[in-house]
Amino acid sequence: MKNCIASALLLLVAVSAIQAASVAKPTCGGSTSSKNINLVNPTNPPRECEYHIKAYSKYVCQLRINWGMTMAQPTLESDGSGLTYAECTRDYFEVNGLKLCGTEVWQHIYVPFNATDGEAVVDLRIVLADRAGASGLPEAAWDMTVTQLECPAGASVRSLTLEEEESVIEGRASTIKDGFFVAPPGCLQYFPESKGTVKSFNYNNGQGIYPGHLNYAICFRRETDTKGLVIRAYDFNVGDVVSASTMMTDENCYSSDSTNDLDADFLMVPQATFEESHKHATYFCGSIKKDVVISSNNPGPLMVLFNSDAIYRQNEAGFAFTYVVS
Repeated sequence: MKNCIASALLLLVAVSAIQAASVAKPTCGGSTSSKNINLVNPTNPPRECEYHIKAYSKYVCQLRINWGMTMAQPTLESDGSGLTYAECTRDYFEVNGLKLCGTEVWQHIYVPFNATDGEAVVDLRIVLADRAGASGLPEAAWDMTVTQLECPAGASVRSLTLEEEESVIEGRASTIKDGFFVAPPGCLQYFPESKGTVKSFNYNNGQGIYPGHLNYAICFRRETDTKGLVIRAYDFNVGDVVSASTMMTDENCYSSDSTNDLDADFLMVPQATFEESHKHATYFCGSIKKDVVISSNNPGPLMVLFNSDAIYRQNEAGFAFTYVVS
């Protein structure tokens, strides 16, 4: 019995060591082609830190990046005409031209990756402001998990479940558990679970500021029997807030007279209906501190879209909502 227990313990230690070794942990300036990657700030972060992600296999189609971070909040700058702009200029995390900053407890994004290009590489870049002297900036920290997602050749990744997905690729037996997590094309964020919570970037418990110049899709997994999406917004501060308890819609959020597609802040929910009033709407903005339930019966892909213009107006902290796909 003692020998059996000792053998089991040794096996457990060996398995744990293999699992730990399977996660690459490159330092600033490093490159890796591992499927699972963990990026953590060094004790004394440099002013600029770059990581270079190379394809794990030729079937890699996306990177899913989950992270928590503490960085400087967006800078509020005036152009002299009375308009204020919120931009990530002091500290920021950058990938494919997207810059994010501030405080994130745990967020994620998807990055397209064309692994069929032999020279394909995705650069993740972190830039920090000078903290010499009394800068007043927070101590910079980040913890990122990068997963290289593979799309099986010839497989409909949207139709496979996490438990059932098994593929044989060109005679190479391979159990690929990625189809459940692969996002539809064009989605910056993707939530494959049937329920969860969505927050805007740098939401920071309602104390943050979302950056300007954002325009991205937040997508949800549709099953063959999915009927719709239900959103319960419990904190919402988006756009030109005229009242502390008003959810505004449509023309109040996105004017048809505007000639600039980025001249508005809004959350767009296709074919949406307020549960309480049964009123229909598509664009949502304003400010609320109570639950507002919105359902969407869009027959196509399940998604919402967030847009922020260049102009910062007071209290643009962002949004937080729970969702259920049913």
